[in-house]
Amino acid sequence: MKNFLIITLTFFSLNAFSQHLFQDSEYWNTWVYKPKAGMTEQFEKSAGKKTKKFNSSKDNTIITFKVVTGANNGQYVRMMPWQSSADYDKDKSEELKYWQENVAEYADAIGGPQRWARMKWGDMNIKESDGPSKYLHQADFLVKSDKWDDFRRWLERIGKIYGERVPEHRRIILSIVSGGNWNLTTVLIGFDQYGRTPNEFDTTWEKDYNTKFGANAWNYDRTAFSESTEMIVGQQVQSLELVESMLPNMD
Repeated sequence: MKNFLIITLTFFSLNAFSQHLFQDSEYWNTWVYKPKAGMTEQFEKSAGKKTKKFNSSKDNTIITFKVVTGANNGQYVRMMPWQSSADYDKDKSEELKYWQENVAEYADAIGGPQRWARMKWGDMNIKESDGPSKYLHQADFLVKSDKWDDFRRWLERIGKIYGERVPEHRRIILSIVSGGNWNLTTVLIGFDQYGRTPNEFDTTWEKDYNTKFGANAWNYDRTAFSESTEMIVGQQVQSLELVESMLPNMD
């Protein structure tokens, strides 16, 4: 009984902490779908129609990307950005009913919906007025519970170097709130073309990093970062492309 009480109190303490941590955050919702055999066109058409009907306002926008590499090739990732905690109190029954009656028959949901909190310290070259990128590079990380500071330090610092050297790339970092492993964080790099002309620099990335953050900071931070994620499934990457036919009305 004593052990049970300790476990119960620990659970409620963590739950209270998580609510306090994320209550003022910006949330992103994601869903993943796999069209049924021979129904890709129907799925894109019907989901696109639903998006234009229900998801064209900023507080309810949905953007769709298609996975084009790896084991998830052919899946569709639907993202709803810019949510607040109050948005989860809204009645979405009409929207959900429309999906079930008009879209669900063409695709299978993969893994269920997920909710993420945007880690704004990780923003790189972000302008809220910009439209969605044409391409995304997504990297998922399972962060060790006691190594979060090492994980964050490298990403936050390298983002300052990366953002200066590749200004046409944008980055957002999301950490899961519900619907997956508590230690899961995803890094999204957006860009509009693969081919590019590199900017001229007199220094290397490593030299710039050490100049900004101290002698040997590059080696120390990069090593600490590599040790901050789980080894077996600690990092997974995939590429995605924007599905323009499924965009909301952008007027």
